[in-house]
Amino acid sequence: MRTPRKSLVSAVVVVALAGAGLAVTPAGAAPPGVLPSTVDATLIPGGTTTVTKSVTTPAIPYNPDIVFLADTTGSMSAVIANVRSNIGTLTGNILTAQPSAQFAVAEFKDIKDTIPFRVNQQPTANISAVQAGTTQWVAAGGGDFPEDFINGLYRVASGDITFRPDSSRIVALFGDAPSHDPSNGRTLADAVTALQGINARVIAVNSSGLDAKGQAAALVSATGGVQLNNVPSSAVPQAILDGIKGTKVSVAPRVKTCAPELTVSNSPTSVSVTSGSVATFTETLTVSPSAAPGVYSCQVDYLVDGVSQGFVETTTVRVLGLSVGDITFAEPTSGTAGAVFTVTLNAAANAPVTVNYATANGTATAPADYTAASGTLTFAPGETSKTVTVQVAADTIDEPSETFTLTLSGASGATILRATGTATITDSDRDGTWTCSAGAARLALLQTTLASAAQANSPNDPCVEETPTLINANLSSGILSVLTGDVDATTDLIPNDQQTAVANGDGVRSSSNIAGATISLLGLANISVGAVTASAGFTCSNGTPVYSASSNVASLKVNGLTVAVGNGPLTIPLVVGTLKINTDTIVNGQYVRQAFALDTSVATVILGEAKVGYKGTSLHPSGNPCSM
Repeated sequence: MRTPRKSLVSAVVVVALAGAGLAVTPAGAAPPGVLPSTVDATLIPGGTTTVTKSVTTPAIPYNPDIVFLADTTGSMSAVIANVRSNIGTLTGNILTAQPSAQFAVAEFKDIKDTIPFRVNQQPTANISAVQAGTTQWVAAGGGDFPEDFINGLYRVASGDITFRPDSSRIVALFGDAPSHDPSNGRTLADAVTALQGINARVIAVNSSGLDAKGQAAALVSATGGVQLNNVPSSAVPQAILDGIKGTKVSVAPRVKTCAPELTVSNSPTSVSVTSGSVATFTETLTVSPSAAPGVYSCQVDYLVDGVSQGFVETTTVRVLGLSVGDITFAEPTSGTAGAVFTVTLNAAANAPVTVNYATANGTATAPADYTAASGTLTFAPGETSKTVTVQVAADTIDEPSETFTLTLSGASGATILRATGTATITDSDRDGTWTCSAGAARLALLQTTLASAAQANSPNDPCVEETPTLINANLSSGILSVLTGDVDATTDLIPNDQQTAVANGDGVRSSSNIAGATISLLGLANISVGAVTASAGFTCSNGTPVYSASSNVASLKVNGLTVAVGNGPLTIPLVVGTLKINTDTIVNGQYVRQAFALDTSVATVILGEAKVGYKGTSLHPSGNPCSM
């Protein structure tokens, strides 16, 4: 039976790993990821640019399954005690760096021992379970200098450990003696093949003689692992962590998505670095010569050991293009005014960009409607917008909207995305006119006025502002007579100057007022009327004339009898005819409000009348004065 040997440090020293640090990521180290993670480049068709990419790998390989494989022969008591004492902090530190980590516990002895290999704990994230697994380690056995870790490694890689499908497999082997070869019928080559088959890396922590036959070095070299030599028992936990951090990882870019107008490539195509180190690539971006101006993007995922860790870089490429926008311009009411076109570059350039421009007639012609213009625009580096001002002339003719264009040509340093902008000159003249009239009192027969008092704008068309007044009036037609008190009538345009631009609230208003009146018809009827008011108008609302009207008869007596009236519509049959109160009628497109209308066989008596209307122009026969 092998005599236990002293390790390099004879006494067992329990290291307070949490207090001493067991560092996973060096202070000040960049977090794992790719820099720059976003790139915004400006190129012309056929252009190219390069960007240096730095990929910082995780200090601990991604999603690791770590197997602590211990030599538990008699000479390893100090190492076993130290690892067991610190296993909680060791695993806790790894979980901090890689929260998805899991840990397994296994041991090997000499093949002649009763249990030459066994699994103490399958992979788990439960630190208590891992701790419990290490309590099964008992330093005993081993009758000669070589042990049998080749058999242990083969068993780990051949199904005794249940690794997760997407994990990074790491075997932390620590001991103080080489292995028999063959070991339980398995050679070093067998173990290497099995480990490579599951992509497992070996961390070999050599307390003294683990690599005495060069086996540990061969395993580490074949699996891309790490060997740490001459490690005293007190330092084995830190050595395990250092070894895990020192494993090599492979970084390779993979294009996730890319616009067909772009080509992206990286050199080199793959880089192998130590975990936590930086892999550097040169990324080349190329725009297709046939690419239209616009914004295009590519995404490259930098895989670590073939697995995406979200290290995605997004590149946006802006292909330079010039555009000119359309404009709508209100025709000035006098003189000239500038219509401004805006010419834009879709991204700032790092060199001057030039483009020619020129106006051209449409339904608007130069020089009657605008002043022709031409020239060259120069965008300095960093500029993205320029303007071209074209003078537009006023006129007093009601006409449809007219257009002319500004066209870009001969661009240098960019292509032309939108070559032509259209200017629409909206007419500043109203598309119609108002009509209006108002009368306080009137006698009529078959639409013919026999007599009237206080008539405002009797022609009605066009509407003209007037305000006639009369102290009293006496109207008669044969046996019918009307005697009134004070009367007045008003026609009003809003605004007074109808050549100004249309605004909500513009309109027309007609109104009339009578202090009172007495109507006599040869003793057949004697009608006494109180104060009478009437009003009608149109108000512009979002280009539409909106009609409103009101009227009121304060009181009414017929042959001494009081009749209830007011501001609502009412029809009263009388012996001498029909009396209508507060009525609206539309005659030839004119809106008429009458407060009082007595229709007899002799004549019609109208008290309080307001009339309003509108009509289009010759160019806009269906237009109205609320639109232009």
